[in-house]
Amino acid sequence: MSSPIPLPTITIQPTFLTVLNEVYNGIIPSEKFWVSCYAPTLPSEHAKVLAELDEVDRERVNLSTAEGSSSIKRDVTGLCIVEYPPTRIYTPVQEYHQSSKTKRITAFDISPDSTRFATGYLDGTLLLSPVTPHPTQSSISKYPTPTQIIPQSTHSSPHKSTLTHLKFFPSSRVLLSAGGDFSLSILPADLPSTQGKIDPVQTMRAHTRSVTSLGIIGVGRNVISTSLDGAVKLWDIPSKSVIGSILCPAGILCSSTDKNISPLSSSPETPADPREVEEVNSTVVYTGTQNGSFNLIDLASKKPIYTSPPSGVGISSIVYSHSRNLVGTGTERGLVTIYDSRSLSSPLTSFYRSEGGGLGISTADGLPYIATLAPSVGVKGELVGTDCDPVRHVVRRVVSGREEVWCTGDDGIVRRYLV
Repeated sequence: MSSPIPLPTITIQPTFLTVLNEVYNGIIPSEKFWVSCYAPTLPSEHAKVLAELDEVDRERVNLSTAEGSSSIKRDVTGLCIVEYPPTRIYTPVQEYHQSSKTKRITAFDISPDSTRFATGYLDGTLLLSPVTPHPTQSSISKYPTPTQIIPQSTHSSPHKSTLTHLKFFPSSRVLLSAGGDFSLSILPADLPSTQGKIDPVQTMRAHTRSVTSLGIIGVGRNVISTSLDGAVKLWDIPSKSVIGSILCPAGILCSSTDKNISPLSSSPETPADPREVEEVNSTVVYTGTQNGSFNLIDLASKKPIYTSPPSGVGISSIVYSHSRNLVGTGTERGLVTIYDSRSLSSPLTSFYRSEGGGLGISTADGLPYIATLAPSVGVKGELVGTDCDPVRHVVRRVVSGREEVWCTGDDGIVRRYLV
């Protein structure tokens, strides 16, 4: 494989939407905001863009370069595009805040039906919050700023230390959590009510170090957990027992569980456990480890099928799509590598931009972005709104045919984007 591809970084003043909105509403006649562009293969560019109301068409805000050389314009949707190379700027339509003191979000998930989301925190607590419907396009301001929401949330304390992972069951009514206290918990995920607090209905322990990720098989009778102890465990929920445990060569930082199109091995060496659901036989788990290797695990045979050579740099994010036959890994130094799941020994491509990279793509520098792989690798769009705080979680959903991206990070804010 050729050398990793460096991708450009485009940053824009976090409050630029406020500037456009104030100019459009006549609060101020004009104002400037800054745009900066960085790329290893191109000279850096820094510019100030002047926003001023059109003298004839009072529904139009004109954008022109006041200082520097970067250009910026609007398309028919009203979103800004920066030419360096052409990159879309995505802004949040909603921002969810806590009613109490801001806390760093350590775990996040959205229910499959997109009606609620859960956030986890360093002290082992979680909040379950309802999703507020987004207004229809006809009722949105021409230059909208993110709607600020303080949701009525339900509180829980399922873990004694950092809450590390959250996963909704397919029903959207039950939530699985994992923590640094080596345990897993199952909680009801009913929307906030007058009780204001929920308690775990089940707690499971078998790992010897922090649990790092979770996966749900079928409707949720069986679940998967991974840990820094290097183990992948298959659980039976009704009996709260471990069906099987598979060891990886190093502590596991992340995992991705999905279907597999064709069997990876012949019939299992031992008969299937009666506690296993049928879907186990067609499910695989990809894990990313502390030593920089990733592993393909076949749940039917309860053994690793493939282990990549260790790079020495931990894999902090991994995703597998069986429908596209693609596996993506993201390292702690921001290197993203894409593989064909049918030929894992030879990467298809790799790219980088900043440290702390994941897939989707969250970054430790607070500059998350969406990457495109075809027809060529590049930055599809910048997810703006954060101000230097690390973004640690990115979740994609399709709601009523519209793609959404949700981001959370160290500033304690949940941001919703329409992309």
